Amino acid sequence: MPPVNPTTSIAGRPYHRPIRTEARRNRGDTKLYSADPEDRLNAARAQSKRATKALTERAGDWPPNAPGSLNAWLLLVTTKEPVWRDPLVTWQDRPLSLGTPHQGFYYPDPMGFWAEVRKWAVELFRLRHPRWGATEALALTTLLPAGNQPERVARAVDAFEPRLVLFLDEPSWAASRALLNGAEQVPHYITDPHRPKQVYEGFWSVRADGVVVGKSPQHPATHNLYRSDDILGFLRSAPVPRPPPPG
Repeated sequence: MPPVNPTTSIAGRPYHRPIRTEARRNRGDTKLYSADPEDRLNAARAQSKRATKALTERAGDWPPNAPGSLNAWLLLVTTKEPVWRDPLVTWQDRPLSLGTPHQGFYYPDPMGFWAEVRKWAVELFRLRHPRWGATEALALTTLLPAGNQPERVARAVDAFEPRLVLFLDEPSWAASRALLNGAEQVPHYITDPHRPKQVYEGFWSVRADGVVVGKSPQHPATHNLYRSDDILGFLRSAPVPRPPPPG
């Protein structure tokens, strides 16, 4: 599949911008986008209100139903917006957070989707920091419903410089294959607990700049179609993101 060239516009005039496949350098705020989650978190908590406003403007017009952090180390990409609603609790779209968990991650949806997302995020951060819990992990996580708009993924990668990008389903991954930038995929398989002959495939990959890209074998909303131990095995098999090479 050839590289995807999302279309955006400036002053009403369209232009084409390819998905960024390498992290930006020399922005002057390296701690905020460090390969080490702890450095990112400490830098985020030290930002002023003025700096936070500037980061919010950099993220642009953020889509609804997409909670997260302005300097996310972990970017979770899904196709559809998570619109499952509790009849007694109103969902509120809030601005992206910085240094603290976004409240959207704690929404009590009837599908159990957000509870599963919280668990996945903690497992992935514990690859670097085994004692971290949800407070630390979710402060550096963003969930993005990309639909069929790969430009959303491109914008998030450009703004947040995540070190681990996990696609939660096949359609979101298929729309953004250029993000892998030619890196080799290492497959990972899990079996449907109700249909032993049904196997779901995911993968992990490491780009040349040290960013880890993966696709989950199953979506968190379908947690009835996988065993908890199987999905934890997939998450724990993720490579540890490396610092970008110098230069």
